[in-house]
Amino acid sequence: MIDKVLNGRYKIKGLIGKGGMAYVYKAVDLKLNREVAVKVLREEYTENEQFIKKFDRESQAAAGLTHPNIVSVYDVGVEDNIYYIVMEYVDGITLKQYLNKKGSLDYYEATQFILEIAGALKCAHEHKIIHRDIKPHNILLTKELTPKVADFGIARAITSSTVTVTNQTMGSVHYISPEQARGGFVDECSDLYSLGIMYYELLTGQLPFDAESSVSIAIKHIQEPIVPPKELNYNIPDSVNEVVIKLTQKKPEDRYQNMQELIDDLDLLLDDFDVDLPNSTVQTAPLDSFGGDLFTIEDDSGPISNLQTDVVAKPTKDYRGWIIFAVVFLILLLAAGLFTANSVMNRQVVVPNVTNMPLQEAIQSIENVGLKAVVEKETYHSSVASGNVISQNPASGTNVREGSEIALTVSQGLESILVPNVIGKSEEAASSQLSESGFNVDVEREYNSNYENGSVFNMNPEPGTKLYQGQTVTLYVSMGVDNITVPGIVGLTQSDAENRLTSNGLNVGTVTQQTSTSYAAGVVVSQSPAEGTRVERGTYISFVVSTGPPSSSGLNQPSGENQDDSTDQDNQGNNNSSNNSSNSGNLSSSNSGSGTTRSTAMEE
Repeated sequence: MIDKVLNGRYKIKGLIGKGGMAYVYKAVDLKLNREVAVKVLREEYTENEQFIKKFDRESQAAAGLTHPNIVSVYDVGVEDNIYYIVMEYVDGITLKQYLNKKGSLDYYEATQFILEIAGALKCAHEHKIIHRDIKPHNILLTKELTPKVADFGIARAITSSTVTVTNQTMGSVHYISPEQARGGFVDECSDLYSLGIMYYELLTGQLPFDAESSVSIAIKHIQEPIVPPKELNYNIPDSVNEVVIKLTQKKPEDRYQNMQELIDDLDLLLDDFDVDLPNSTVQTAPLDSFGGDLFTIEDDSGPISNLQTDVVAKPTKDYRGWIIFAVVFLILLLAAGLFTANSVMNRQVVVPNVTNMPLQEAIQSIENVGLKAVVEKETYHSSVASGNVISQNPASGTNVREGSEIALTVSQGLESILVPNVIGKSEEAASSQLSESGFNVDVEREYNSNYENGSVFNMNPEPGTKLYQGQTVTLYVSMGVDNITVPGIVGLTQSDAENRLTSNGLNVGTVTQQTSTSYAAGVVVSQSPAEGTRVERGTYISFVVSTGPPSSSGLNQPSGENQDDSTDQDNQGNNNSSNNSSNSGNLSSSNSGSGTTRSTAMEE
């Protein structure tokens, strides 16, 4: 796809990323001379009618949305079975990448992000579009940290009623709403739930529900209560905690009912985090809705119940106090146990810094503070030694619950890979391919008549050589043909002419001789190519050298006489006289006073 031009307008420059359904390329709009992003449907899906419909739905859904926090869609097309969407190019990172770098965000920054994203979703909802896949991976951040919502790949138009999803539960399962997980009704409140999960993750650096399988995570969204974010990070204000709890209610009717309600509360929060919010109240079920008080003893008509009744009825007054005391003591003991267990379960510890540390030392350091180390990924790295930790999640300094897992990315050292063959490609395409392979690129420019200007004609090291990522490949790029201007050599002696040609990077071609009444013997009469012609360096220049005027007998006079005669004639400008002398067979006479030879014309 690199260097391919779609619709005669969008020139593909390089691959940005890959998604489940499509590739995303950086491109140049040749008509408007601006950078764009082009999303291209994966080849394996181009014959699948279902996926093509989804791809087309994405373009139609996003094309009508205009908002500063939504990635703009410029164009949609298909060419040579390539289905593509042309979008705004955002030069930045995803919110997920930003979160991974910081571990967690302070509540002000997190709230600001959620407010701007809520504004974008409000715009979509007003256009009858729900996103259905809100997650930090789909939020792009500009260099100024402005969030932009992308990937409306599974969005659907909302009809006058809500949309029913039957056999399709899409979106990332960590952020999916309970109704999506059940395959139930999906409306604006589904986006609000996903936004609440993302708010939770920004504040705590953790996801509220996690498990080994997607099905288990989905079940947790449906059944398990969420641990309030304030229990994981005590710095979170009560007001922010309330908003997150409101957003993540299991029943859609218990959440915010639209984005505007959420925006109103978030605007108040950013002015004062101690404010009482009008929309964040959560209706909680009474205690007996769970099946009675914790210490209620249910009646039973069985023999054991009758025996208990008899025993309790017989004690005398002296024993009743002891029985009450024992019951109260057991209750207090049970309550203390529950409190202690809860305290242990929610005890917070600070994540240690283990980056650049050998893996075994990192694991030991993490376990020393009561956390668990998990190797999430192993990858090659140019600056971190093999076996050392490249990164960790959550980041060092983050407060997490004791027993939490710390995901580690471990270095495999430098990767040795083959240098691809880029000879014959344009400088830009060759540099892009080498950079994507992990090499640094150096460029040398030279004239080369066999390759057009801007093409790679050689490289060092040679293609197929194994190098480590980060090492340098030198490209030799053609500057085209090295043309120079032919200098004038007419009127110069043969030796001077040859010197002038060679000093200008040209070669001496064929040298011929002929008589001349205008130029002395040994002087260049004419040249080919002519003076001022542009030719390639090293071109052969041919020229003619004078042998002087011809003699009356048809033979040349002695070179000395010719030289004197020619010089004298040129000085006097008497060419006609010379011609007559040559044609008529004039005699020569010597002038000893001047030391020159002159021709005396004889009239016919």
